[in-house]
Amino acid sequence: MKKTQLRKLINSGLMTALVVVGTMAVRIPTPTKGYIHIGDSVVYFCGIVLGPLYGAVAAGLGSFLADVLAGYVVYAPATFIIKFFDAMITGLIYLHITKNNPVGLIKPVAFSLAVFFGGLVMVSGYLAFESILYGFPTAVLGVVPNIIQAVGGGILLAPILFILERHKILAK
Repeated sequence: MKKTQLRKLINSGLMTALVVVGTMAVRIPTPTKGYIHIGDSVVYFCGIVLGPLYGAVAAGLGSFLADVLAGYVVYAPATFIIKFFDAMITGLIYLHITKNNPVGLIKPVAFSLAVFFGGLVMVSGYLAFESILYGFPTAVLGVVPNIIQAVGGGILLAPILFILERHKILAK
């Protein structure tokens, strides 16, 4: 295994653990039996820092484990899929925009678009899953808490990402 692949694998494991901790540290229950948490900031971080594939696996697995450990086993498989695609979309958009436009001013735009579309995946994914589980009228009750979670995750991550990039910590 090459050194860079090993480093990415180790970082993916660490990020998986960070997703679990971020998801389980603070949990605010929602009407659809889910919960609001700060783990979405780590899900976005996975996609942006690890890239679309490794980030998606770390985010999906970490979120899955958090649901299992927190007793939300019925949500765990859907959570894996939703958070996998949440991080993947976030990573793909951020990578595509910043790779083709390396100017520093474009990063906030890339971040905003990436988090918006990643959050859209999360909100629509849980709406679809909870519609199957509880019916559409009940599932709609989870949309606003999920939007709050998505936006909150982006707001929480923005200054952290800015500081890490400014001090060139992510470049290493």
